[in-house]
Amino acid sequence: MDNSNRIFWTERASADIEAIVRYIARRDPAAAGKVGRGIFERVQILVENPEAGSCLDELRDQGWRKLIYRNWKIIYTLCGEAVIVGRVWPAAMGEADLSTPLD
Repeated sequence: MDNSNRIFWTERASADIEAIVRYIARRDPAAAGKVGRGIFERVQILVENPEAGSCLDELRDQGWRKLIYRNWKIIYTLCGEAVIVGRVWPAAMGEADLSTPLD
């Protein structure tokens, strides 16, 4: 039996990564690529360990969790055997918000 979970990225989470990579690329294109890949690689831990992250305090009542990668909160929730990544939020921006665009 396969105990692995599938990862689904919301449009908002994908847009967050694009915005982060674009912002970093203005100063250091090589670093931007590393950060983008690093975020995707960090999320892979959730395939086998979906509860590896901790509860996200500001969205705890809605079941959202966070996984940290450097200066970003990868915000996700569990839905059966699926892991849904809802946002990639800069920790410097404080409490996570599920609707505010990063651009």
